Amino acid sequence: MSPTPISDEILASAFTAHCNAARAHLLRLMAAHGLHARDGWRIGESTRHDSGLTQMVMRPVHRTLSPPPELECIVSIDEPGSRIHSSCAD
Repeated sequence: MSPTPISDEILASAFTAHCNAARAHLLRLMAAHGLHARDGWRIGESTRHDSGLTQMVMRPVHRTLSPPPELECIVSIDEPGSRIHSSCAD
């Protein structure tokens, strides 16, 4: 008997939860590095496809300043939607 496929709603909810946790973590890292919203810093998000994964990449952005290159969080989901993973670099 094959496993029951996970519904799109459950996958979307799990991916959203991982993204929310990654954003919160990145905000804490940004604060620790002195990158505050009151000074114009925010989180920029982009998606990319890499090696069978869809990834949400989150990095600090500012209109005129460059962020530390090492600060980012990535949330990945594989093509069949069986694995969601997040990682944050600081």
